[in-house]
Formats: sequence, C-alpha cells, structure tokens
Amino acid sequence: MRLMTCLMLWALLAGCATEAPERPEELFWEVYRRQATQPVVHTRRERFDTPEAAVARRMVRVSDEIFDHRSGHHVGTSIEHWRGESVVRTRCVDGLRHGYLPSRKTWDGPEPSSLCQVSTRPLLGDGIIPGGLSDAQADAVVESLRGEHRFLTPLPPTPVDVGGKRYLRIPVRARPTEHDGTAWDMQHLLFALHDAGVDPRTYPFQPADDTGAGADLTYFVDPATLLPAFVHRQMLPSPGPVVRVEYVRPARLPADPLADVTPWALRW
Repeated sequence: MRLMTCLMLWALLAGCATEAPERPEELFWEVYRRQATQPVVHTRRERFDTPEAAVARRMVRVSDEIFDHRSGHHVGTSIEHWRGESVVRTRCVDGLRHGYLPSRKTWDGPEPSSLCQVSTRPLLGDGIIPGGLSDAQADAVVESLRGEHRFLTPLPPTPVDVGGKRYLRIPVRARPTEHDGTAWDMQHLLFALHDAGVDPRTYPFQPADDTGAGADLTYFVDPATLLPAFVHRQMLPSPGPVVRVEYVRPARLPADPLADVTPWALRW
C-alpha cells in the first residue's frame, strides 16, 4: 500500500500520470494516518454560516488551537477581524480562561471555564482527523473508516500551486451511511475511535458538525511530508456553513502562552 502511494505521488509531481490510479483513495488514507499520529496539533480555523459570508469576510472569527497529546497542555485563542480592526479576545491555557484588554494591553483572569476544557472544545484540528494516536490506533481507525464506518470517499488527487508552492489537492465526499438503523455522517468518526480502543467521550477530538447530509471536503497536502496544510469544508445541504482550517507547522507549544497577542489570520 505504501509503495503504491509513493508511486502515485511521484507520477503526480512528475506530471506523467496518464490515467487515474486504480485506487486513488490510498493517498488520502496515508495522509490520514500521518496526521492522526502527530503528537502536537496546531490549527487555525474560520467558520462562516453561509458561502456568501465566507466570500464577503466582513466579520471573521479565528480560533487558534494547540494541543500536545504527550503532555496534555493546551493553548487556544479566539481572535476577531472586524471593520479593519483585528484583536485577540480570549485565550485558554490548560483549562483557564484569560481575557485580553486591548486598550490596556493586559490580560484579566485567569478563571476556570468549561469553554476551555479541551475534551469539549470543538475547535482543535480539522474535525475529520484526530491527532496523538499510536500507529496501531491510527491503523485501526482507518480500517474502521474504510470498513463498517465508511462514509468518506476520497477522489483522485491533482497537483496545484498556491502561493508559489505545490500541493496535492484531494477532494473527499462525506456522505451519511446507516449504522444500527440510523443514518450518520461525522458520528462515524467517533465510532471509529471506539473501534480503535479510544474512548471518544474523553479524547481531545470533536468531529465536524453532523448535519445528517454530509459535507464536501477539500484537502491541500504538502507532497514532501504527506501532511495536510489546509482544509476547506462545505457542509451540506447546500448552502450550508463553510469551515476553513489551516495546519500550522512546526506544531509546538509557545514557551510563554500569554506573550504573543498578535491577532493571527489564516495565510490562505
């Protein structure tokens, strides 16, 4: 399987692929495995209620989340871009909430907050691929998602250039499938974690919104590492909410979680 992935990737980058590979989904599942075993996950996420709002970008809220699965440390920041001004609003550090006061350039708090508990915070990662799994757990999750809980259908990848850098663009259809008499879409991600021996009730991963209609996903993957760089999710039925996620690399916790008050935006 890994050999097929390498050969397919080489063909795409060399521009010599004359027809779609027999099983183009292999590349996506290799990407899935690699990201699922990353010990530190750092993502920035935007969400818009409609595609029109995503295009207009009048009010943009960015969630910047970092979690180290080895130590359990978490830093999460809420940022607003509105009417030409960009400000940091709040920051969660290991379960404590800090509020930023731009006029005084200081933090208030900290105070415990349920919104800062990483086990229930739905902003970490891209909502499709968990992080921090062992190789065996990642293989078991993929096996479940390609078997009993198959609701993701990867389509053939194509090379694209963004900002002078080449990526592999991988469309993925997420569509509801039946389990125990009920049609689920994103819920299958939790079933797959359970199949891998991971308790989805306490694991720091929240799946994307389960609309019952699925979503259209587009992954942009770094061909050198086969790790995702950016993900676009259009929820169904259309027109539904749009979510954009950028993976920040290298993923690592800041030495001082409160030092940087730069109101980051997604690069893409």
